[in-house]
Amino acid sequence: MKRLPIGLSDFRQIRNEDAYYIDKSLFIEELMRNNAQTLLFPRPRRFGKTLNMSMLSYFFDIDHAEEYRDWFSGLAIEQSEEWKHQGKYPVIFLTFKDLKMGSFELAVSKLKKELGRDVVRKYGYLFSSDQLDEFDKEYLLNFRKGAVDIFDLEDYLREISKMLAKHHGIAPILLIDEYDAPIHAAFEYGYLPEMVGFMRNFLSAGFKDKDLITKGVITGILRVAKEDIFSGLNNLATYSILDYEFADKFGLTQSEIDQLLDDAGYSADRQKVADWYNGYTFGQVEKIYNPWSILNFVARHEEGLKPYWVNTSSNKLIQETLPKIDAPAQELLFDLLQGKSVRARLADFIIFEDLHSGDSKVVLGLLIFSGYLTTDGTALDPGRLEYKLRVPNEEIRIMYEMMLARYLKASEKVTDNELLMALLQQKPKTFADALKRYLLHSFSFFDIGTKGFLPEKIYHAFMLGLMANLSQEYHVKSNRESGLGRADLIIYPKDSKNQKGWVLEFKKKTLDDPESLEELAQSALGQIHEQQYVTELNGHGKTEIMCMGIAFDGKQAACAF
Repeated sequence: MKRLPIGLSDFRQIRNEDAYYIDKSLFIEELMRNNAQTLLFPRPRRFGKTLNMSMLSYFFDIDHAEEYRDWFSGLAIEQSEEWKHQGKYPVIFLTFKDLKMGSFELAVSKLKKELGRDVVRKYGYLFSSDQLDEFDKEYLLNFRKGAVDIFDLEDYLREISKMLAKHHGIAPILLIDEYDAPIHAAFEYGYLPEMVGFMRNFLSAGFKDKDLITKGVITGILRVAKEDIFSGLNNLATYSILDYEFADKFGLTQSEIDQLLDDAGYSADRQKVADWYNGYTFGQVEKIYNPWSILNFVARHEEGLKPYWVNTSSNKLIQETLPKIDAPAQELLFDLLQGKSVRARLADFIIFEDLHSGDSKVVLGLLIFSGYLTTDGTALDPGRLEYKLRVPNEEIRIMYEMMLARYLKASEKVTDNELLMALLQQKPKTFADALKRYLLHSFSFFDIGTKGFLPEKIYHAFMLGLMANLSQEYHVKSNRESGLGRADLIIYPKDSKNQKGWVLEFKKKTLDDPESLEELAQSALGQIHEQQYVTELNGHGKTEIMCMGIAFDGKQAACAF
């Protein structure tokens, strides 16, 4: 099998080195047949955006048309009528994926250097062009020397487009990759207004005049609100993961995965791979896979199934947003964590300031477009952007559990390790004492004091998050059918020689509940016995079983064993 292009996002390098390439060249056909002049494609990270943009830049490039033509030999686009566009246009290709600086000044400084290098490396021939006047060449010279201000930077796309059109006699193709990466950084480091203002002027200058470009393509993770960034782009068409067009052009389809596994000799792993990395629906195309994880799995097959995609980013925006979610979003999120599909409305664009509000539509929209949730396809109510949502696969489910565990990380007075050790050693009094102190000092994922009484499912998810660290050596079953009903949590070792097991049942005290916390915990314990929840553990040969009823009220808890 050919070498897998893990970490390679340059089309030329992949084709030059004859690495394994999954043909996405019909993206070009669909793009050129689309009536829109400028198209925005929001997609999750590591779903092939940069590689597709790189492919476009080499396909259209007029300066190296003959050299680059060979790299498309044997690809589907060669048989398309749109092949006529190969090598016909000047290209401007910028990627902002690494423009993630700690201040606006540093971001501007880095961009100035990058654009100065582009002037020398890509457009040096323009200095000797007979079609450009002295003012054009002075503008280029200032970039080469680094003698430009922020207004020159904002005008860069417009000015370069004009010069390329003058020199070649045809308007360029303009490609902007990961346009929102500097906006994410600005939100994180506190200079969002400055960066939004700059990006609005920068993009408007390049894309607003329809005569300056032949076609424009913009990619990113999120669709930032039009009034924030795209107010000057009247001819912009957005195709997100909710839209039918271009649905199979990012990410890998089932047929592409089947071919990859067959080529690698791992076709027997098809179902396991689907459980772990499949599950996304883009438009009406089901079974879209995350390319990063599947390529890493095939390349490191001996290591088995692992969460590769979720470890490629700090997920900082997600981590900062989830603790602020409102009560409706809390319930939806924990239903999703339990493996349920939920009906909910989404916001299809992001106003970053709204992320602080915790509004469920905004948060769920963020999770959808970032790849942490997916839809079940067709909108239930298109006008209201109402969909059925679910967690796409095992990799993402584990990420949620680990993230929840981090949110609930205890203070130095009591650690989750202390809780888990007390549980595993079946020391009920030690566990009960540690749990009370844990809640008191560390239950900060939600502001219980201002957001009211939390539903039982949130405490359930809290306990499930604590158990995330056990998943390597223990089976952790949530809401599993056992005996005459469903136990909230069943835990037992994967080691068949270990006879221990645990059954946990949770109750949450309400305002109208006359029982004390201790009585409520006893009621939960009684439910375990009445409903015979130990049946599943007996079936696995577990005989040393600890049954535990836990009652919650705010940051307080009572336990019965």
